[in-house]
Amino acid sequence: MLHPATEVHTTGATRASLPDCSYSDVNAIMALGYRDAPYFRVLLVGRHIGIHRPDDKTCNWTARLLTEDKRYIQRCLGPAIDMGRGKVTYDVALERAFMWFESPEIKSIAHQSRSAERTSEINICPIGSIYTVGHALRDYLGWSKIARSPGGHYNNLILINCHIVPKFSHIPLEEFTAGDLTALARQVLETAPRFGFMKYTRPKPHQLSVDEIRRRKRTFNSLVSIMRMAFQHAWDNGCITSERPWRCLKRIPVVHSPRTIFLTRPECHRLLAACTPALRDLVMAGIYTGCRVGELGKLRVEDIAWEGFGIRVGAFKRGPDRFVFLPDEGMAFFLKLCDGKSPRDYLLRSDMGKVWRKQHTALFRRAVATAGLPSNFVFHGLRHTYASDLVAAGVTLDVVAKQLGHANTTTVSNTYGHLAEHFREKQIRTKLSPLSEAFCQEADRRQDELNAIWQASQRKDWRSYAALPARSSHPERSYVRTHKGVLEIFTAAETR
Repeated sequence: MLHPATEVHTTGATRASLPDCSYSDVNAIMALGYRDAPYFRVLLVGRHIGIHRPDDKTCNWTARLLTEDKRYIQRCLGPAIDMGRGKVTYDVALERAFMWFESPEIKSIAHQSRSAERTSEINICPIGSIYTVGHALRDYLGWSKIARSPGGHYNNLILINCHIVPKFSHIPLEEFTAGDLTALARQVLETAPRFGFMKYTRPKPHQLSVDEIRRRKRTFNSLVSIMRMAFQHAWDNGCITSERPWRCLKRIPVVHSPRTIFLTRPECHRLLAACTPALRDLVMAGIYTGCRVGELGKLRVEDIAWEGFGIRVGAFKRGPDRFVFLPDEGMAFFLKLCDGKSPRDYLLRSDMGKVWRKQHTALFRRAVATAGLPSNFVFHGLRHTYASDLVAAGVTLDVVAKQLGHANTTTVSNTYGHLAEHFREKQIRTKLSPLSEAFCQEADRRQDELNAIWQASQRKDWRSYAALPARSSHPERSYVRTHKGVLEIFTAAETR
């Protein structure tokens, strides 16, 4: 056990950059429920401090560190509540945590750390009288921060810093041509996606699958859209005298890949069984409504049965309010959640009594692993589960679109339309009016043979019914006028 008076090993700059921790308040610690896993708060990326409170006799400070081989190790820092053995304050626990982080044996195996704050600015400071791509992006992001949703603005910022800033920000905007766009396409194709703490790598193009190339194309199209808006913004403001920079920005056609990661009802039951009590309510709400986690987190008691048999969902992602209708069991579920609460109370709260925001991520990932589901299944997959279940049951696409809050059926048709094939088959077999009495009798005579043919086609899971393997990420027909150089780069990658 380290002495409480140990010297502080965090620099002033480091301490100033640490996020606030609610566990510095004893009352917040006492309000924590008992559970086997500690309650952690981020200090730096890969460095956490938390409270371990498994029962009424144990409540300790705990530090956690990410190692170079991507595993976590923990250390007890002392009691957080006085239970007859004294207690350690938050400041002392923080000192002990950083002493452990900086100890030679730990530093030798620790993953590199950095501030846990999110990126908020472009990674360059363009200077000079020549108006460059960097100037245009900086000016556009100033507008985007006000005009776009926080999530949309942040996603654009990450894409800009990753793909555009390193090699294209110094180019004078008036001199940006289709050749630079071709260079950007090659860079996107050769840049692997980055997950978590992974470093950026450049795999060989011939190693990419059709799905991977499809994702690279979508990234490229997102960058083209960002640059086009930034360059048009510069043109509108009189920063450039030529339209060429933004007129040369053309997207590449890409075939749509339907969503296939959603759950059957038995898989939903396994997931629910692996959830904590509060997370189980959140997951059930997602399955019953198809709402996003941000929409569910904002639900209040007064939104339930608000002038209709369902729930009122507030404006989200710059979309308008909408009403989501519910089945009887779904309405019963939400009414039970309302019991004992006032109209303005939030309907769904975390296991710690907090409003759901982003703290569901780690809990949901753990539940997915425990349930034996695909590791890339995230909470948003419940929205796909909801929509796919309705489409497979024969609900019309316009009804599904309205339930999800889409302006039209295009997104639903592109994403889930392949599931409607199963329903279409059933409808044609049973709904077409008889034409020939003789062949009706022939069908009755061959009923066993017809059923055998139908049963043979049902061997695949209903989620992939009548699905064909993708051979190319390029659609058969396209009206997009892509630059020849950009098209050749992606086409060559598919033919390797």
